[in-house]
Amino acid sequence: MEARDNPCLVTSSHPSGLAVEGIASIGAGLFLSLMDTTIVATMLYNVSEEFGGFRMSPWIVLSYTLSYVGFSVLSARLSDSLGRKPVLLASFVVFLAASMACAASKNMDQLIGFRAAQGAGGAGLYALAMIIYPEICPPNMVPAISAVVGIVVALAGVSGPIIGGALTSYADWRYGFWINGPCAFVPGVILLFAWPKNMLTFAKVPFKNLDYVGTLFILGSTVLLVFIVNEAAIREFTWDSGPTISVLIISGLCWIAMVLWQREISRNPKFRHIRPQFPWQVLTDRVMMCALGTSVLAGFVMFLAIVHIPMRAQIVNLYDAVKAGILLLPLMGSMAVGSMLGGAVSSKKNNTFWTLNIASILTLVGSGLLSTLGETISPEPKQWGFEVILGFGLGLNMSTATFITSLQVKFEYHAVSQGILAQLRVFGGSMGVAAGFIVLNKEIQDSLSGVLSPEQLQDFYRSPIAIFGFSVYQQLRVRQAYISAFNTNMRVCIGLSALSVVAALCTYQRRPPSVQKRLEDLEKIFAQTAALDAAQGA
Repeated sequence: MEARDNPCLVTSSHPSGLAVEGIASIGAGLFLSLMDTTIVATMLYNVSEEFGGFRMSPWIVLSYTLSYVGFSVLSARLSDSLGRKPVLLASFVVFLAASMACAASKNMDQLIGFRAAQGAGGAGLYALAMIIYPEICPPNMVPAISAVVGIVVALAGVSGPIIGGALTSYADWRYGFWINGPCAFVPGVILLFAWPKNMLTFAKVPFKNLDYVGTLFILGSTVLLVFIVNEAAIREFTWDSGPTISVLIISGLCWIAMVLWQREISRNPKFRHIRPQFPWQVLTDRVMMCALGTSVLAGFVMFLAIVHIPMRAQIVNLYDAVKAGILLLPLMGSMAVGSMLGGAVSSKKNNTFWTLNIASILTLVGSGLLSTLGETISPEPKQWGFEVILGFGLGLNMSTATFITSLQVKFEYHAVSQGILAQLRVFGGSMGVAAGFIVLNKEIQDSLSGVLSPEQLQDFYRSPIAIFGFSVYQQLRVRQAYISAFNTNMRVCIGLSALSVVAALCTYQRRPPSVQKRLEDLEKIFAQTAALDAAQGA
């Protein structure tokens, strides 16, 4: 294969002249993108208090993640046509502008809408970082890049709840969005001037070759499913209502149509020019699909835990936003360690089968242990240890799945495959958030209908701070409902983690791809493209 025929091949033998500050700026974008998925975890309580819409609070998280899901692969493909720099800079601009709009929101509807726009920018920052880093690094640095990205991912996860909690408690929740102004502006400007004019890490793909039909089917299958599940969760529609059933059917048909379409463009010669959104080679690769499956399930558990652990702390343990964020530190800190080790363990030899299975088992064990938490007002010390186990498993899964994607797919599918991985992980997380609130709302309705008056129940749905106006007995019953809902959610995570173990076992290969062979192939591509560049410059 000629190097220029491949849209995702590296064409430089070192970091392409991109200065250290430019490389760091890409990492800053990745950090901001991920931090804003978790920074709202400790804000939901206070935002609901101000805007009076606790029942709608899941949409503060989901509007961001839904856009994230919809734009991850699209951003990757647009960068194949427009170039990495324009799409990356556009993502910075959208993220910055939407963050400022979130901070200035006057009501819940505005905040949810602006969070959706913020998610579109965040998806580009994430997807482009996952694509550019491997492209600009020498082949012998590829294994290390998984560990570095894992560190950034985990640090963002650790920082989000803490920063959100501190700003909410000591200033105002809006500052959680205001800080994105300078934090996004500075790296964006640096990239504008630090990006070398002659830097090209891939051959551009014409717009006519983009998979518009596949994009539509992927958006329909994922976004519609999460949307209607959450609408049912907040009881906008009942499960047996016409809108719910119709949207579920449409989403299912989109999944089927997406698979059939990808099969068609891979086999029909007249569609061979189209760059698939979900390549048939990935869809039919047992190892890749199982690894992606574990990512969906890990995303479900991760987002559910990130949202509901601090919420439980604020309602059950009477913690403020800062303490609730601190209580999440063991989970996020151990995720950082797991993310670092996932890539490092396979830096010389492909051990991804073992690390993926260990990750799934630890996630299963951690979920099971967290489901046993009791009804004490003060958090039990063992909760910290349980979170460490769960977080380590989730972090290990994150970096291992990224590494499997780097080893398993063809070089030409590298960019879109990383986008798919990001998309499906956040899709799983979105389903986790929605499912968590389904369980919570059902528990509140079932347990408190005879305890609280209809007016008190409505007040509580508007703002959880209404609990302090209830009698001591009613407050106790509300806390018991939250404890029961949390434990039920963790039991759901047990079942899904068990499925993840099965999926991880199915990634076994008698002769897994060799890390050394992959690096040698990359070295050949570097040499080939360097020779082409030299010939063209002569």
